[in-house]
Amino acid sequence: METHAHHLHKAPGKKFGHYFFEFLMLFIAVFCGFLAENYREHVTEREKEKQYMRAMIEDLESDTARIANLISEDSMNQPRIDSLMHLLRRADRNLFGQTMYYFARIITAQGGGRFELADRSFEQMKSSGTLRLINDAGVADSVSAYYAEQEDLKQQEQIQLTRMAYYCNAVTKVFDGAVLQGMLQKHPYEFHRPEGNPSLLTNDETTINEFIGQLHYFSAILTINYNGAQVQKVKAESLLRLLHSKYHLD
Repeated sequence: METHAHHLHKAPGKKFGHYFFEFLMLFIAVFCGFLAENYREHVTEREKEKQYMRAMIEDLESDTARIANLISEDSMNQPRIDSLMHLLRRADRNLFGQTMYYFARIITAQGGGRFELADRSFEQMKSSGTLRLINDAGVADSVSAYYAEQEDLKQQEQIQLTRMAYYCNAVTKVFDGAVLQGMLQKHPYEFHRPEGNPSLLTNDETTINEFIGQLHYFSAILTINYNGAQVQKVKAESLLRLLHSKYHLD
């Protein structure tokens, strides 16, 4: 018994290598957990990035369709404006009452569309701080540049709306509102040429000239925004191609 107890008393303790091995195993476990969590977060962020890019592609497709429609409307509108100006300046303008009434009304109904683009996805990313999820620097720069230019377009839209309001006010001084109302078809919403050859409210040259002046300024902003729309359409299509090529979301 004494010999056995003495032997146990002198039993060697755990060596340094054993403690080092335990530390190494614990370190590896923690490190692997860190790598797994980091990988999971990376995968989650890349999936979120794709979701945002998919939504942005939908916005851009909406932009290109809306811009194409705006360009089509304005391309038809400018000849109407030019013709209306020409007819109003003629001494025998009253012979063309039906055409003048139609053009005076239709240029705000089928033209002068709002230059309003979709920025829902970009604004959501900006407000939530998730623009950082865009992993490709070239894509991030292109997205930021495209939507930065929309601020200028929004200002142009406000100018257009203001000029259209001035123009509409001028219309009431030259054209009979009852005739304009008679041109309106509500279902579907559209305008027809008035019956007969309605007369203008006035042939006063000063009043006519004031109307032509307001029409000119409205025409000018339409032309500016028409040119801007053509440029923006090219940029929207370019950004669409870039996003499709980088994310393969088709």
